[in-house]
Amino acid sequence: MFPNLHSQVGSSRRCSRAGVSSAGFGPHKRHLLLGIALLGCWWTQEIFGAEEEKALTALYVSSKIVIDGNLDEAEWRLAQPATDFTQNEPREGEPATERTEVRLLYDEENLYIGVYCFDSAGEKGLVVTDLRRDYTPLQGDHFSVLLDTFDDNRNAFVFGTNPRGGVREGQMGGDGQASNFDWDAVWYVKSKITELGWQAEMAIPFKSLRFRDNERQVWGVNFMRRNRRKNEDIYWAPIPRPYRLSRVSLAGELEGMSGIRQGRNLYVKPYLLAPVLRREGDDIDFLPDAGFDLKYGVTSGLTLDLSVNTDFAQVEADQQQINLTRFSLFFPEKREFFLENASIFEFSGTGRGFRSSRDLIPFFSRRIGISSGDLIPILGGLRLSGTAGKYRVGLLSMQTDEFKDTPTTNFSVARVRRDIFLNSDIGAILVNKQVSGGEFNRTYGLDTNLRFFRYLDISSFLLKTATAGEQGKDAAGKFRISWNDRMFDIQAEHLSIQEEFNPEVGFVPRQGIRKSTGEFTVRPRPGERIPWIREFRPSLSIEYLTNQENLLETRSTTQNISISFEDSSSMWFTRRESFERLDEEFEIRDDQFIAVGDYQTTEYVVSYNSDRSRLFRGNVTLRTTEFWDGNKDSFQAGLGFQPGYQFGAEISWSYADISLPSGNFTTDLVTTRLRYSFSPIMFLNALIQYNSTRQEVASNLRFNFTYKPLSDFFLVYNERRSTTGEVTERALIGKLTYVFDF
Repeated sequence: MFPNLHSQVGSSRRCSRAGVSSAGFGPHKRHLLLGIALLGCWWTQEIFGAEEEKALTALYVSSKIVIDGNLDEAEWRLAQPATDFTQNEPREGEPATERTEVRLLYDEENLYIGVYCFDSAGEKGLVVTDLRRDYTPLQGDHFSVLLDTFDDNRNAFVFGTNPRGGVREGQMGGDGQASNFDWDAVWYVKSKITELGWQAEMAIPFKSLRFRDNERQVWGVNFMRRNRRKNEDIYWAPIPRPYRLSRVSLAGELEGMSGIRQGRNLYVKPYLLAPVLRREGDDIDFLPDAGFDLKYGVTSGLTLDLSVNTDFAQVEADQQQINLTRFSLFFPEKREFFLENASIFEFSGTGRGFRSSRDLIPFFSRRIGISSGDLIPILGGLRLSGTAGKYRVGLLSMQTDEFKDTPTTNFSVARVRRDIFLNSDIGAILVNKQVSGGEFNRTYGLDTNLRFFRYLDISSFLLKTATAGEQGKDAAGKFRISWNDRMFDIQAEHLSIQEEFNPEVGFVPRQGIRKSTGEFTVRPRPGERIPWIREFRPSLSIEYLTNQENLLETRSTTQNISISFEDSSSMWFTRRESFERLDEEFEIRDDQFIAVGDYQTTEYVVSYNSDRSRLFRGNVTLRTTEFWDGNKDSFQAGLGFQPGYQFGAEISWSYADISLPSGNFTTDLVTTRLRYSFSPIMFLNALIQYNSTRQEVASNLRFNFTYKPLSDFFLVYNERRSTTGEVTERALIGKLTYVFDF
């Protein structure tokens, strides 16, 4: 009756668990029931994503496994291999064009992962462009393993490497809604290039992970390999094309481990700091300092982090921006204490993760220890984060010191999320800013993230703020719905922010608004008809923004078509029609103002990005638009030079030519990045920026040597120099950290 269905669902564990029985019915009724059951299983598979779950068994070993990349121990040959990888790109569902084998071993202390990445072109077919920690995997050959250690289909650890032994690890949250590759862990990896391709050995200590305290462990697991020469992505447990490895719920099952423990889970990481500072008109200052961080596993799922005299001297400088709008600019968080487990504190698509929004972020950690460009001393703080049953919990409290006109202040955040259904959650957040002297500001609210079928996501939140001496019109809320499958990407959202909504530890560039947006994207693939094009992506989006009295303030309609080529290069064309109403003038530049009134503008954009794995790579974006009551022509161009995996250089130039009735002006922003990787544990990076608006050149040079896992030596040189040659600020900073592992 259904000749093609049996091969699709015949061995599906989910269908077998349904317990369909035809006992007691005649042959015709049995055939009818069987047909209905098979049709139901097929519909479940296509809409709900109920494919057969892959399973892999880890083999216990008692002898020592040496992490050298050779995989010559006899135990590797005894372990069950994970094979039969399937493509996610370019031809979803088809077998991988190159063979990959992965085997898992374990002992009392470590999980071992051995991978053979065969390549018919041998060493000549491999592409390696970077050795930096947490390198960008899109640019070269790469392998990753995902471990859903709580088997909750939502959260996971990811560990990756490349043919030259690069190190990349991260945390996944919300079944792909959030990712954090600034998290670092103690683990070990070695890679080796052979005539048949490349191979790698990994050892991940159990004390670097979090999992339930059960005698028998069942984890989610998946493996991903990128063959950059063919621009091909493959997975062991198949992943549909709209998604990537972060879709934790589609992982397979890891079995066979028992009797493992996390140990004491206690790390102490002291640091010594030796900065030499000099500012314009001031003497040279030598201000040595010290502090420490502590990490302790309170339970198998909860981790306590304690920081005393917190310092971030080694963090890379912000990439500068030129603001030609009337709203605040957004700069991402880079400080590791706030980045670890950051996904727990994210709120219904408002943070750093997939498709996050910057219209409203209730908790923005850059408000702690940074004020108007000044660094506020952080006396210390603590964070309790992790999993407790079906709950994800995050508690954070930081205390800053008095600095200039800023009094000592406590910042505290409480976040809890409860898993519901298969891949959904509900949660609550409380953010408190308590200033010495009695002033306070609080933000609190509820959110929910619901996932139905495989492709439908619904999220919403309600928030309210409380500020000393103020009340009323201080709420915000959002509702969002999206459908994202192989062919269509459809989104709709409505956001309301009242006039007095004031999250002082958050980020809200625009208050007193009601904003409705919608976007429709289709993703056809020409296949063999146009073999050098992988995907077209035409889209239409609409934004309609009013004040709280429903008076129109902003409206835009955007038509866009992007083209992805087989070599990973891309280009796109955009046309945008906008309306903007100004109720009050704003200063766009010193002594130049945009007047009150209504403005209609049209913008055209064309952009191209080349294949980033080449020796030379580049990008260019050209824009021309009516700009308020004038015009703006701008371009952004970048050029990269990548002669090998050790050295890389990039330079980008953003230029704008603006014509206004109040006067014409231009802006320039030039950014240069240089890097040299001596090895996977020793790096030198330079960031040099020229900003015509500030009339200065800023330099940031960083040397980093990781002499043992999580233990580093940093040497950082910072300088700000005016375009006339005067040095306004200069600093040379040495920082040494060491991890004591108990």
